[in-house]
Amino acid sequence: MASAGIRVEEIMQTEVVTLQRSDRLDLADDVMRLGRIRHMPVLASGRIVGVVSNRDLLAAGLSRALEFDLQQRRAFLHSVEVSEVMTESVTSIGPDAPLREAAEKMVKEGIGCLPVVKSEGTFVGLVTETDLVRAALLREAAVPDEAEEGLLGDLGGRFEHDVASLRRIRDELRVQMHLARAEAGDLFEELEQRWHELEKRLEQVAGEARKPMDEARDAARGLVDELKDGYRKIRNSL
Repeated sequence: MASAGIRVEEIMQTEVVTLQRSDRLDLADDVMRLGRIRHMPVLASGRIVGVVSNRDLLAAGLSRALEFDLQQRRAFLHSVEVSEVMTESVTSIGPDAPLREAAEKMVKEGIGCLPVVKSEGTFVGLVTETDLVRAALLREAAVPDEAEEGLLGDLGGRFEHDVASLRRIRDELRVQMHLARAEAGDLFEELEQRWHELEKRLEQVAGEARKPMDEARDAARGLVDELKDGYRKIRNSL
């Protein structure tokens, strides 16, 4: 079969994990991490109303990632509904559409997935840029025309660009976390040094406060000894 004859329904994913508007971002985050997926359609009554991508999650959580520990980050993601970050303007495609049309839409719109819907609007599947690249690699020996070959090449290049972009974000986050740990270590050392200085000062103050008390105690003891000695002398003289 030539690639020009491949239809969307032949390569689309039909077993797709979907979300509802009221679902929380921690659910989307878990599914994307465990399932290694990048896009999740949002449905209402079986119809597509939005899409959540891992880039949406990054945009929602990256700015706070350095401020929170893991438990706080989970609590933050749980506090945000999918409807607050999903992309509502969704470009879709029909299951009978040719592969070339799907590639053209993705390249033109600059998007990474296309929800597949029937003519009445019912969601039936999802086709991603990964699916298109896989179809291009696994197609039979028939050589595609130059236009389609160019589209698939552009799509593969943009896919690699997106992956590289996510890797840069990951590396930047790692650097920022490393710097944060280093800064925290410096602050801890400064805190420890100041605490030792405070301990020394407290010992010095305590010593200075104890000196007059010791002198007063010694003076009182001396006075008592003098009284006792005077009493003995009076008693012996009687």
